[in-house]
Amino acid sequence: MVDGRCTDAVALPLYGDTPSPGVCAICDRYEGPSRGIGDTVARVARVTGVAAVARSVERITGKPCGCADRRRRLNDIAPFRLDQT
Repeated sequence: MVDGRCTDAVALPLYGDTPSPGVCAICDRYEGPSRGIGDTVARVARVTGVAAVARSVERITGKPCGCADRRRRLNDIAPFRLDQT
């Protein structure tokens, strides 16, 4: 998301540049403000290099790492309140 518009090349043909909040909530490539603790953990993993290691292990073993599911579950368990009005 940039300025409220989706920039994901995979999602654009499917949902356009303004997908519904429901679509954003399940997007594995979401990069907007953190929606919950899962997004924060995903950012920390990317910055520290843990995410790259997980993707490498995933490619080598052929088994999914479960990062997207974990991110989604953590966001469901501990969401952040984004509307500060």
